[in-house]
Amino acid sequence: MIRTRLSALSLALLLPVSGCALVDVALGGYRATMPGESMETTIRMGSLLTVSQADDYAPRTGDIIIYRTPEGWAGTVAGKRRVGRVIGVPGSTVKCCVTGGLLELNGKPLEEPYVTIRPSSRVEFDIRVPQGRLWIMNDHRHVAKDSRYG
Repeated sequence: MIRTRLSALSLALLLPVSGCALVDVALGGYRATMPGESMETTIRMGSLLTVSQADDYAPRTGDIIIYRTPEGWAGTVAGKRRVGRVIGVPGSTVKCCVTGGLLELNGKPLEEPYVTIRPSSRVEFDIRVPQGRLWIMNDHRHVAKDSRYG
């Protein structure tokens, strides 16, 4: 899981590189390159992302964010920037896996059209997301390091 100040998360806005992207950068955002394949097929490795900083951001399931890897994630370097998808917000319950290899969010199967390989996770879990934390998973789950490794 990720320890984070929810109001300080960066929301990755996948905008084409154009005048709009330049305005975002000028207003406090930045550009980043997708470093690996963990978000494919949604975001291809090497894609240029425009990231907007949002002080009043309230995360929602399905949002794509940029975060820093927390201490204690197996096989990762703490503090490294990563791109991931919000699956569980504080107070929600996330479980893997139910019929058809889907995740279960708050007792209901979570339809994730962006996940192309089933099951949704090879690692089984059943977690209630604590206050001040998020449950983050990547779209290409079989190569990604995410909340399942914390």
